[in-house]
Amino acid sequence: MKPFALANPGIVTTYEVGRSQANETFTIDLIGPHRILHTSEFGQDGIELEELTSSRPVSWGVPVPEDALVFGATSGITTGFSQQFWVGWLAGRRLHMQALMQTKPIDTELALGEVPIFPAVTDGSGVGSLYTWRTVRDGTALWRHSFAGQIKTVGSAIDEGLYEMPGHPVASVAGTIPGEQSQHAVIGWVEAAGEGSVLGIAVVLPERIRVIRSEPIPGMIPFVRQRLGIWAAAPSSVGRFQLIVALQSLTDQPTYSTGVLDIGPDSDHGSLALSGIGVPAGTLHAAAFDEEKNHLEPTFSRTFLTNDGTLWAREPVQVKRHSVDLDSPLPVASTSVYTYWGTRAADGTMTFQPL
Repeated sequence: MKPFALANPGIVTTYEVGRSQANETFTIDLIGPHRILHTSEFGQDGIELEELTSSRPVSWGVPVPEDALVFGATSGITTGFSQQFWVGWLAGRRLHMQALMQTKPIDTELALGEVPIFPAVTDGSGVGSLYTWRTVRDGTALWRHSFAGQIKTVGSAIDEGLYEMPGHPVASVAGTIPGEQSQHAVIGWVEAAGEGSVLGIAVVLPERIRVIRSEPIPGMIPFVRQRLGIWAAAPSSVGRFQLIVALQSLTDQPTYSTGVLDIGPDSDHGSLALSGIGVPAGTLHAAAFDEEKNHLEPTFSRTFLTNDGTLWAREPVQVKRHSVDLDSPLPVASTSVYTYWGTRAADGTMTFQPL
């Protein structure tokens, strides 16, 4: 198994507003024959800050198993304030969560058929949470696995069911509200609904859980191989959220569209918008949507890989690269100004170029 996938491409970002406005970009790297866990922080450089360069690589001294799927934890709080950084990996149903200064990983086990929602989330107190789906009799249940631990101590885990709903998500994503310090998450997903699709957003806050599911979109089914995009306005009192997904038509040579669900503070079902992606019919292999750092209006970097290895990006789409590996996790990092494409070197480290 490759350590990174579309839903967790080995890139971790944070974005905070309020007491400060800052974003961070990190990569997760497995170095050497023993796959020792490293993380590298990247900063913008160059005359117009068009470069993204590594400034502080850190070895965790922890070997990662060969069969592990590795992921990080995003946050609405920068690491300087939360004083915590989480990396996890899944090996079968075994879930391991590691904080930078803990003595060893926290181990737990997912239920049979339980599906993780990436990335994990770190709150202002330093608690890391991985959200998951479990199938229940009448639909799907949202669960949270929370991990806590002080520096140089063995941590603890708490598992709790949060909400049950109809439907079964095909693809999901987790995000945060910039500047929100409480234990929270914004979960987005897309469901197959007969010969159509339903988009959904769950806003998980300490005092309540708000769930919005769209009306069915007929004739458009979820495109399976994708990384969904989720966005939240700040502060949380604004109450606006947006989800973007890729959909495809029910035809032999499917055409592709983005589906956008936008909800406001008083939305019951939210507003839906569809627009064509622009790649040739029947050719889409993978899609990724990555939030650009803007807490006032939703903007996303859009990346599409077609079956011939062509990489398309921006809106309207433009060809950006050729001969891209079809197994690529589409490693994209976005800041408030630029979007970057990541290239993984033979030694396991990553570099970035403007996309």
